[in-house]
Amino acid sequence: MRMLLPLLFLFLASCARPDTVPPEVGLVEPLGGAVAPGKEIRAQGYAFDPSGVMSVRVNGQEVLSSEEKGKRLVYFRFRLQAPASGKVELLLEAEDTQGNRGAKRVPLVLDAAPPRIVVERVEREGGLYRVYGRVEDNVQVDRVVVQVGGRYSPLSLPKEATVAFSAEVPAGAFLVAVDAAGNRTGRRIP
Repeated sequence: MRMLLPLLFLFLASCARPDTVPPEVGLVEPLGGAVAPGKEIRAQGYAFDPSGVMSVRVNGQEVLSSEEKGKRLVYFRFRLQAPASGKVELLLEAEDTQGNRGAKRVPLVLDAAPPRIVVERVEREGGLYRVYGRVEDNVQVDRVVVQVGGRYSPLSLPKEATVAFSAEVPAGAFLVAVDAAGNRTGRRIP
């Protein structure tokens, strides 16, 4: 029996496959890949590999902190300046502990246009207004907020290019819409 145990380990070791799969890498922010031209981009991403991630580079620059190296799932952040015009494409590269390399090209949309607030109907009841409408953007609406004085109340809406909304607000309230690139627009009610 003692002789079989080393043979079993040798057999199992020969069955192990070497890691030849490159790490996965991606961006989670900026939302929808939209950035405002000429502004600083604050981006966040991740890389994953079962054997551990040793390096993450964005356009050739290392962005992985030393505390994250070797972990299976790593998060990274970086900043860069978007050009005033033209197309921005990021090259994300990751390397695992076995030397396998993965790369992904991520295009960013330069979005200089603010979202548009379209009020379709306003109903008055006492000191309150019921406002119905939609917010449109050429890329994606990130959020719509009702501002009353110094208080901000976000509306619970999906993140899409066009979102419908309804809100009950006092006179003088302000609707603020922000798109995925950070462009904003506002409209006073009524």
